[in-house]
Amino acid sequence: GCNIDIEGCPEGRLVRQDSNIGKINIAYGGVGRNICENAARLGGDLSFVSVIGDDPWGEGAKAQLASLGVDVSGVKQIKGEGTSMYLCVMDENRDMEVGINDMGIVRHITPEFLREREAILKSSKVVALDGNLEEELLDFATDMLRDEKLFYDPVSVNKAVRAVNFIGRFFAVKPNVMEAEVLTGVTINGEEDVKRAGRILVDKGVRMVFITLNKDGVYYIGKDDRGNTDEGFLRPLPDIIPVSATGCGDSFSACVLMGIAAGMNVKQIAELGMAASSVTIQSERAVNPEISMELIRGRMSRSEA
Repeated sequence: GCNIDIEGCPEGRLVRQDSNIGKINIAYGGVGRNICENAARLGGDLSFVSVIGDDPWGEGAKAQLASLGVDVSGVKQIKGEGTSMYLCVMDENRDMEVGINDMGIVRHITPEFLREREAILKSSKVVALDGNLEEELLDFATDMLRDEKLFYDPVSVNKAVRAVNFIGRFFAVKPNVMEAEVLTGVTINGEEDVKRAGRILVDKGVRMVFITLNKDGVYYIGKDDRGNTDEGFLRPLPDIIPVSATGCGDSFSACVLMGIAAGMNVKQIAELGMAASSVTIQSERAVNPEISMELIRGRMSRSEA
């Protein structure tokens, strides 16, 4: 996904069916694009594969990633189409009142599109796929890239169902609680249920699972090459004052990519991801422009202390 995010927030109480005075922010977004930008800011060597529209917004999103050193040769501009957009109206508490997404352009990501970019994908240490891809394309992509380490971010509950039948093809996955319920069939009401869902995913073949728990942190479970399992819970740093939780999952996902590429174990990756989320949550933007590996390592040192 490569979106343009438009967010509106009223100055006072949100009044329905009326014009509200407030603030509107426009930013580059999309789960796939956000993951890519975060990983690039953390020093990763990235290629981005997606589609953009025939408009200045898409051209700007592509140019912005290129300015961070990302290879954007796999991004295709579709003539006559508009770049994906996500429109969100917040209430006075900065909770989402309503959202509308226009992701129609994603239908141009086809098997032929991926075959043309097969060399880029197969030359990578790890490949990330997001849930914006339709089930048939996810099936095709995971088969074409069956010898690669694949990471999956479901994006949403409604889209998580697309990967249920072949979730075991992924090396690593990062669902939230509701997405984990869809992927496993487990109703999650507590930590034991979270563990059960994680173990089901590992039993299906996933090597690393990260189930995000919003304000309660993350549960991780992984199985190494010897068949040994490691699992646990990590909690957020208590002294972090949140500004916006938007994009925290994307920075965590970027750390999963970076960690897999670096050969880190599941707990090390979870620690890296939690530290990155603590940086992201202190910014109004989905991607904190100040994020860096040095800053994340500093947060990890505080956690260990």
